[in-house]
Amino acid sequence: MSSLIFLFCILVALAVFGRTIYLRIRVLMAVQPAPRFDQIGRRIRAVLVYAFGQKKFVVGEQPAGWMHFFIFWGFLVLSLQIITMFGRGFSPHFFIPGFRPEQLGGVFLLCRDLMELIVGVAVLAGLYRWWFSHPRRLFGFAPAEERHLKQSHGEAALILIFILTIMATGLLYDAGRLVYQAGEPASEIERAWEPVSAWISRGLASWGSDWARVLSTTAWWIHNLVVLIFLNLLPRSKHFHIITSIPNVFFRKLEPVGALQKMDLESAENFGTSRINQFNWKQVLDMYSCTECGRCSSHCPATMSGKALAPRQLLLDLRDYLYQKQQQVISGRGSDGNEEVGDVIVGEKLIHDDVLWACTTCRACEEACPVLIEYVDKIVDMRRHLVQDEARFPAELVKTFNGMETHSNPWGIGAHRRVEWAQGLEVPLIADHPDAEYLYFVGCAGSFDDRNKKTTAAFVRILKRAGVDFAILGTEEPCNGETARRLGNEYLFQNMARHAIEVLGQHHVKKIIVNCPHCFNTFKNEYPQMGGKFEVISAAELISKLLAEGKLSLQASGDPQKLTYHDACYYGRYNEIYDLPRSILKSLPGIELSEMERHKETGMCCGAGGGWMWMEEPQDKRVSHLRVDQAMETRSEGIAVSCPFCMIMLSDGLKSKDAEEKMHMVDLVELVDRSMKP
Repeated sequence: MSSLIFLFCILVALAVFGRTIYLRIRVLMAVQPAPRFDQIGRRIRAVLVYAFGQKKFVVGEQPAGWMHFFIFWGFLVLSLQIITMFGRGFSPHFFIPGFRPEQLGGVFLLCRDLMELIVGVAVLAGLYRWWFSHPRRLFGFAPAEERHLKQSHGEAALILIFILTIMATGLLYDAGRLVYQAGEPASEIERAWEPVSAWISRGLASWGSDWARVLSTTAWWIHNLVVLIFLNLLPRSKHFHIITSIPNVFFRKLEPVGALQKMDLESAENFGTSRINQFNWKQVLDMYSCTECGRCSSHCPATMSGKALAPRQLLLDLRDYLYQKQQQVISGRGSDGNEEVGDVIVGEKLIHDDVLWACTTCRACEEACPVLIEYVDKIVDMRRHLVQDEARFPAELVKTFNGMETHSNPWGIGAHRRVEWAQGLEVPLIADHPDAEYLYFVGCAGSFDDRNKKTTAAFVRILKRAGVDFAILGTEEPCNGETARRLGNEYLFQNMARHAIEVLGQHHVKKIIVNCPHCFNTFKNEYPQMGGKFEVISAAELISKLLAEGKLSLQASGDPQKLTYHDACYYGRYNEIYDLPRSILKSLPGIELSEMERHKETGMCCGAGGGWMWMEEPQDKRVSHLRVDQAMETRSEGIAVSCPFCMIMLSDGLKSKDAEEKMHMVDLVELVDRSMKP
């Protein structure tokens, strides 16, 4: 009879679970397509590294990261135990084939026994965090996560209690068996491999074998029923990620992370994402996979500076609305029978404009996410709707877009002034030197911003001293359109990109040198979408090459100084250029490098990315001020950068804090220029 009851419980639980998963899959099939079935080898490696290897946990926040690592691996090991326990409902001596104690079962029993104890301890640590220590990132960040802050969070504790119950009942079940089956040869073999269960059984032995049998049977029922309840709670809670995280890692973005998706402007029905069913299936899988751990929000400069955006809250708002409209998404029709599903999600209804405009596109959230959720593409897709469908964007951007359209630069300065920085430097123009090996693409900031003109001139002196065969476009140089794309103006970006590719093609350019991470990322990762394929070299890469070849020699440029290096997001997280600038700094005589607490992968944005270079931040919410505070904690004399936008933003931060006499701003290129031997 008990076997029939248990079979009924299994069938009901699997039926409910199956229907839920079926509907979730139907949603994935009903939304927009996404090509994520290529490069299977790389995808499998990603699963091994990030899912099974738990890379984002073990190299991230500790000890919470290791806590999750052991819970994850504990469940993998104990999945075999769950199968065994279910099998015992129909055969008391059931073993998975090949896992009897005299086979592989001995080693498995030892691992299972130890893992039940380890996972139990890890769960207790998790409960301590939820009930007593209250880490800020678990409960939410004000003001952007007010909704998350107001939640009870009881579900998280319930899940942990379920896991603890599964571990405890597993141990009690086996300990009881060791008591009432004492003396049986098979049981004694198991005892030798089960140190924790054997230790517990010694305490149970005083109760007698009958009580041990009752306890073991009760533990078996509790264990299996909790597993079945847990199974159906998963897709209805944040722990759905237990099912979806491995697929989400497998279908990660493999094309350059710095490349936004190209829109087909000629055949597109919508020029951005404005309704919940307009996301693609991978973006929906992201929504399913959020663990609500808060690592994204804790690294987000917008969240930390008090703006309206918190990546976690953004994704949860989208996910919850998706669940509300699940049936409509599946049917492809709204509640009133028309083709539009749900409300417009961008605006007052769900995702406020301020949330989208707060993003600096720095990718700190994506770097921190343990299941590789992609946030930036979603935000830019919704910005595209605001800009191209609604013409609704911050007032400052009117001037920015006009400047790019009429003068091919966001400053709106006439093209005839693009080479004012070069006066007296005798810089060759590509029109006069068409066979130059390299084109030095100066960029808008290096051409028009007074502070960054000094960096541009310094780089030219380095190129000339090293005998590099280069030329510039001069007044022919166009803006590459990066700012327009990040702001959601895809139409303007594509027009500017086509024009730039045409200009570069007319001069048969093959190799491009840049001293701007935004130009670097756009030429390297996004122009191939438009047919523009070039060899793109950063200033740091070229300088390192020149030093290695002995074409540059360095000497101390003055008094020794202690510097901290600020990682540009579009070199760092977008293109993994971290060590090269540092190796150059360390090669400079008299320079001592001191790292900020947040550096390399965890480095904080300066606040300029995603178009914020052209928007006005409130004084009390400026990202640059937070970053300057972090730099000042190192007690360095200066901040070294490799980005013209970072130069502008951090200089403003120092000025606002009256700290210009304590710290100075310097570009890596300028340091090399000052250190060159005559």
